[in-house]
Amino acid sequence: MAAVLKSQTLLVDDHPLFRAGLALAIDREPDLQVAAEVGTPADAVEVLRRQQVDIAVVDVLMPKTNGISLATELLEVQRDLKVLALSVLDEPVMIAAMLRAGASGYALKTQPPSEIIEAVREVLSGTVYLPPRVSREAVLSLVQGNGERPLERLTRREREIFDLLIHGNTNEQIGSRLFISRRTVETHRQRIMRKLATHSIVDMIRLAAREGALSE
Repeated sequence: MAAVLKSQTLLVDDHPLFRAGLALAIDREPDLQVAAEVGTPADAVEVLRRQQVDIAVVDVLMPKTNGISLATELLEVQRDLKVLALSVLDEPVMIAAMLRAGASGYALKTQPPSEIIEAVREVLSGTVYLPPRVSREAVLSLVQGNGERPLERLTRREREIFDLLIHGNTNEQIGSRLFISRRTVETHRQRIMRKLATHSIVDMIRLAAREGALSE
């Protein structure tokens, strides 16, 4: 009897326990096999340079990078690679950003393992997978460029200050860099938060990650 050819899967997630649990679930499947499981983007790239992989399951939010940048980088190494994004975030804007970056699907970490494995199979078959609770119409509309993206609400000066804020600059540092007063920076900052419906720098960083702006 001929052996079943298993699809080789790369897991990229900075949470070891979650990664190990998902690896165990995948390896139990007759048609899937974990080729490697890694916790950093650099390790993921190194794996793809050494061996052929059919699908990469990629965490969307990781330290020092995001799934958007990583998906792009992985696809540059192996152009025929399938990418399934995996996250706790279910915002259509984030999902659309991952699809535009080359991902073929997006699943949620809150879904049962059986659904995540089914997502892997659907992506491998060429189907674009989206979680059942997410509006497919809303996501595809954003992918096609319809609808306003949050950062488009900002003026050029506000976007400049937003980028400096999410990269750790203080009001004083921004004022010095842009030759404006600290009070002016604070005024812009409050306007930015109102436009983006954010309440802190942490909220802005999360939004930037969803929009792929952290890597810009």
